[in-house]
Amino acid sequence: MLNTITWIKNLFSISSTLLFFISCITFHTYVSADVMEQAAEDYRALGYEEQQKGNLNEALAYYTKATTLGVENSVLFNDMGVLYEAIDLNNRAEQYYLKAIQSDANYLPAYMNLAYLYQRLGRKEKATWYFKKRYELGDPADPWAQKAKEELLALHPEYLEWFQSLEADSLNKQLEAKSHDEFYQRVKQSQEHYKTGEIFFGQGKYNEAMKEYDMALNFTPENPKISDARKKVILEMAKESVKENSEQAIKRLETGDTVSARHEIEKIL
Repeated sequence: MLNTITWIKNLFSISSTLLFFISCITFHTYVSADVMEQAAEDYRALGYEEQQKGNLNEALAYYTKATTLGVENSVLFNDMGVLYEAIDLNNRAEQYYLKAIQSDANYLPAYMNLAYLYQRLGRKEKATWYFKKRYELGDPADPWAQKAKEELLALHPEYLEWFQSLEADSLNKQLEAKSHDEFYQRVKQSQEHYKTGEIFFGQGKYNEAMKEYDMALNFTPENPKISDARKKVILEMAKESVKENSEQAIKRLETGDTVSARHEIEKIL
């Protein structure tokens, strides 16, 4: 029995040690990945700075250092594509533009760069596909999406109807979203006035409650709940009026003023 307990304790100790080492390795992996990404970004930034100065060899050296870190960076790949295109290594430029898209399918500059590359090389259909894709993935209000549209129409004027259809759909969606938001705001304001009206009604402040219900109905005229609440106010106000006129009539009768009393009774009727 003692040996069994000792064996279980040893097993527990070994398991704990293994878990500790696994945690350390996992933590190290995460830290290393962050360090690698930051280093790659630093090299890319240095390369881009040299590229802007026209120092293409220095830029390529920094970009190459960044790629050796094994980090998938669409911005880096796109920058390298631009650099290779600048020195007329078009196959390499194409390769890196494609890598940028493979790394991030929503990285839009690479689509435009590929389209222009294919257009310059006379590969019309390839250029068409990437101009079209750049437009589809962007917002129609995006200046680069509009530029893609212009280039695409220059290649294929018959695409005009397709653009008009897409832009009409986009406008309809925007109008629907705006309409939905406006409706939500009207309902929200209506509910706020309704709730305030309910508070006033509970306090017996019927005139104030009526004003709030009327404002609520201005925002949502077809709301039956608010209409019913308004009817309740009218009923309570009528009851109060009858009570007040009855009290006045009794007072007039008690003082012998039968004419005024009859007038108060007529009000009730």
